Amino acid sequence: MEGIGIDIGGSGVRIGRVDLGSGELLAPPLRLEHTTDTPAATILEGMTSALTSFPADLPIGVGFPGVVRGTVVETAPNLGPTWAGTDLAVVLNRPGLVLLNDADAAAVAEHRCGASVGELGTVMTITVGTGIGTTLHRDGVLVPNLELGLLAHPSRGGVIESHASGRARRQEGLSLTAWADRFQEALHLYEGWLNPDVIVVGGGITERWEEWAPHITTKADLRCAQHGPDAGLVGAALAALAL
Repeated sequence: MEGIGIDIGGSGVRIGRVDLGSGELLAPPLRLEHTTDTPAATILEGMTSALTSFPADLPIGVGFPGVVRGTVVETAPNLGPTWAGTDLAVVLNRPGLVLLNDADAAAVAEHRCGASVGELGTVMTITVGTGIGTTLHRDGVLVPNLELGLLAHPSRGGVIESHASGRARRQEGLSLTAWADRFQEALHLYEGWLNPDVIVVGGGITERWEEWAPHITTKADLRCAQHGPDAGLVGAALAALAL
């Protein structure tokens, strides 16, 4: 069985067909470019047009970088205020659409067919990109919309993701080692608050896992996500099948 996965990020939208049994992409995903300042209406217009080239009868899931409720966007911290209140099922004219936080989507992919398959207890999945996405599975059940990257950093000021995200690394010109020190701080906070048994790290930063992971120490079992940049897209499609 196939499904359509959509991953909305800070710099673009990726749309792809996913094998819902294996979690594999069936073809290279379509990418639509935008910036963090692009209005929601413009991005959604491009998505609507792009979806006409995909079968209309396939389940469709969307991962979004913010808090969502049902099929409605509540917050979009890295995409601006034009998204709040948008009902994606209505705007995209897909009544069966499933919407979930993008980090939650990535965690679904890893939990169903990736780095945390079969794990019970508390599994934390962290995605490092424009921001920091955080997700928990507790005994296999997803706890949605955590957004712990937006909690205040207790010593540096601002929020955690403003110091330890991929964007922070680029903006400040941090080496991977220096960034790893920042990320270690974030992990120390999360472990103190949540006591996870397993931590799965995903996002573009994992392409250089071997360079920075040896500088990280955790109580939890630290693992590299298996789906790489496709995790959000794959997990969104898998969530659409489940719901």
